[in-house]
Amino acid sequence: MARGGSNALLSFDTIADRMEVPKRTVLDNYKSWNIPVVRVSGRILRVRERDFEAWIDARTE
Repeated sequence: MARGGSNALLSFDTIADRMEVPKRTVLDNYKSWNIPVVRVSGRILRVRERDFEAWIDARTE
């Protein structure tokens, strides 16, 4: 299990704010960056906070 964070679902707006990049950058790259997403319905995607933090930790030097 990933450490830290919660199971709260974060929007791409929140992800972009935390990464300090434009939302468009996240939308254009989340697949190639392998950010784990949850499909809530149809076109609505979210990211679990703990998955996002684990993704960041894996890329921290």
